[in-house]
Amino acid sequence: MSSTEALEVPRRPIAGTVIAVLVAIGAAGAGAWFVNHPEDLPTSDERVTASTPVGQPVYVGVFSATADLGRTLHLSGVKVHTTSNAQVEVVPLLCHGGTIGVTADPAAFCADLVNPEGETFGPGDDIVLEVTSETAGVAVIDRVRLGYRDGLQVDTQEAGAPVVVNILDRAAGTPVP
Repeated sequence: MSSTEALEVPRRPIAGTVIAVLVAIGAAGAGAWFVNHPEDLPTSDERVTASTPVGQPVYVGVFSATADLGRTLHLSGVKVHTTSNAQVEVVPLLCHGGTIGVTADPAAFCADLVNPEGETFGPGDDIVLEVTSETAGVAVIDRVRLGYRDGLQVDTQEAGAPVVVNILDRAAGTPVP
């Protein structure tokens, strides 16, 4: 053994380590993409139209979980954006075991009408908006945004249809522009 061989440091294969690190980074990236990109929820451009007298709530179904949805969502909340020429209260609700079009009496269509936060949403359920105003006007409500978890996947997405609600003046029976 020569004096120079004793001073050499054995080299480790760097290429194998680099490949293992790149594979781990790629797998983590693919996993993160999967978790944050579930399939889009169904939407519609067809507006739901409703009318209600001042002071009387109207209940409007905006997104139904039909059997072909094929998934159960664990809701963290429902966001609603409204543009109106009157002071309007819009409350998102979850109708378990039923579907609402437009009604003043949701009990006739829902087995249970609850706050959607923390609830499960699956086939046979409906997202409903309760709309009330103490003054006449028109409310334009965008599609709802559902915050949810579906298995490992988590997202907030638009769902359902937009809504226009005419709040009628009891005396005149027409909305105030």
